[in-house]
Amino acid sequence: MHHDRLADPDFRIQRRVRWIETDQSGTLHFCNIPRLMEEAEYAFLKSRGLNVVLTDERGLIGFPRVSADFEIKRAVHVDELLSIWLKLIENNGITLQYRFEITDELHQLIGIGEFEVACCRFHSGELPRAILIPDFVMERLRRG
Repeated sequence: MHHDRLADPDFRIQRRVRWIETDQSGTLHFCNIPRLMEEAEYAFLKSRGLNVVLTDERGLIGFPRVSADFEIKRAVHVDELLSIWLKLIENNGITLQYRFEITDELHQLIGIGEFEVACCRFHSGELPRAILIPDFVMERLRRG
């Protein structure tokens, strides 16, 4: 994955690396990088008055992952304060694509990543079905 540094990110969260997220040497385990990205995505949606699972008059709507990619640039250790930056880089009416940048307190790059999610309708006993992103969701995503 090639990625330039984020220009004008839409959202940022900060948090410290917890011991439970590290290996025995106190280094952040690689499997927790996508979890940090996911935390930023959820916080971004909440900041727009949305959630990962929504309901409308027709039932449940959600945004399952279509793809996820990340690249680690350097090791991170317990108690380091991280910033997870998010930018919504594409919204084609059915899928959203987020780009993430994780930095330390000195703004040094720790990792980069991307998620693509699809807006889906969920009916009991059926597989999720991709749908157009509802107008109320589109309006909230546009708010800055």
